[in-house]
Amino acid sequence: MLGEATLDVLGTFLGEAIRLLTLIAAAQTREPFLQTIQDLSVRRMAVGRIALVGDAAFIPRPHTAASIAKAAGNALALVDALKRETDIPAALSAWELDQIQFGLHLRRQGKLLGDQSQKRYPEPRPT
Repeated sequence: MLGEATLDVLGTFLGEAIRLLTLIAAAQTREPFLQTIQDLSVRRMAVGRIALVGDAAFIPRPHTAASIAKAAGNALALVDALKRETDIPAALSAWELDQIQFGLHLRRQGKLLGDQSQKRYPEPRPT
């Protein structure tokens, strides 16, 4: 038996699916293009002598327009960390903390921007 929370999620999903199909039908588009927006983040960006940078570690939502800048920032910070510390695992460990915090910040911002873009506002009242 499905729990109430599961039924609520399924109901929301089905409602959104019906709304999407209605929009596609209304647009009379033969081959609609849909792209899901997913959040990706990791708990660790460095293990031993291996580092994940850019979208390999965090994929910010498109609303943030930050993917390339984040990858460049990861790389530049990594260069600085390796200049300060000759022991690679120690340098990666020090580098990782700020990079994870920034990735999580972008994830929160992307979700916030996405949520705001989906809000439905009432029609303006006639003046």
